[in-house]
Amino acid sequence: MAEERKPKIDLKARLGKASAGGTPSAGSGAAIPVPVPDQPPPPVGPPPGMSMGGSSPFGGGGAAIDPSNPLSAVAAPYRPPAPPQPTRIEVDESTVQQARTGARKQGLLVAAVAAVVFLGVGYVAGQASETSDGRSKSRKDAAELATDLGAAKSKLQSLAEKLDAGRNALLKERTFPSGLSKELGGINVDFDGSKLAGRRFSGFPVEVTSQLVEFVTGVQALNDRKLVLEGLLNKLEKPLTEQLKVQPGQAIVNYVVVLDKDPANNNTALLAPLVAPVTLTPQNFSLPGEFNVTNPLTGTQSKLPAYKGGDLSRTAAAVYVTPKTFDKACPSETSGQTAQLGAQLANMLRDIRGEKGAASADYVTDDKPGLLERADQLVVGLTQRVAK
Repeated sequence: MAEERKPKIDLKARLGKASAGGTPSAGSGAAIPVPVPDQPPPPVGPPPGMSMGGSSPFGGGGAAIDPSNPLSAVAAPYRPPAPPQPTRIEVDESTVQQARTGARKQGLLVAAVAAVVFLGVGYVAGQASETSDGRSKSRKDAAELATDLGAAKSKLQSLAEKLDAGRNALLKERTFPSGLSKELGGINVDFDGSKLAGRRFSGFPVEVTSQLVEFVTGVQALNDRKLVLEGLLNKLEKPLTEQLKVQPGQAIVNYVVVLDKDPANNNTALLAPLVAPVTLTPQNFSLPGEFNVTNPLTGTQSKLPAYKGGDLSRTAAAVYVTPKTFDKACPSETSGQTAQLGAQLANMLRDIRGEKGAASADYVTDDKPGLLERADQLVVGLTQRVAK
């Protein structure tokens, strides 16, 4: 067997491929390969572009399948998806710092907004509470002002009664109201600006607030005028008491004329006041026999006979001065102050009781309400405020 020689196998001929020189022809003398019975035929390959790999029943892997092959979808073996791998995120420290800063700012902003909201809610609630308290105090103040106005009105009525009685005594009865000054001093209309201090006027009608200010101003002016009147009454009590003793038709002689000589021996008349006035009545117009006079130049007193006739250059005598002519030439201070006193009484009464309007062909005047009427109007307005 060692001597036996194995036949030479031509692989190119077996594969049916030509040699490097080209395809053999019959006349070329090339050998024709003879198949060897003992050699198995070569395996059939998969279609081009597709690689078949064996797979075991236990899921063993084979060769990869070309994805461009049409059969790759059915020929590819099933493989379960791989479990997700944990991912590690790398964060820069500066990014973390910026995030913390942003979160802090956002937190502060949210806190600020929340604070503003809470403050707004608290402010609204506080305003509502304050408004309620203000209205409650306003009603209380209105009630107190109405009570004070009632007391002031009572004082005004008492004051008007005293003034009216004093004016009637002075002008109608011709007697001086000696106790009027003291009575006026005991009456004080207590309604000045302090009554409005600290008051809440929430809900007050505008006209009521305006009338309150006007009433306070009017009362203050009345109190000032009352003080002036008290001083005038004290000043005029004595002279007016003597003057008012003169009844209508009577005449009070206060001055006489005395004929005298000047340094050049010229006749001159002196106007000399009497020490005691002389009263003349229509029923008894007789003069006394002599006058007790005061020399206006020296201030000395002397008695001179009433002139009955004769030569005045030889015999000294006095002639009385008719009172009306003297009052015309030299109006007395007391007579003017009497008119002033009467005017003061009338003005104060007009301020308290008001003045009725008058109508004529030339003009028309409106009614002027006094302090009493104003007080009534204010009490009505304040009572309505309390009821709200």
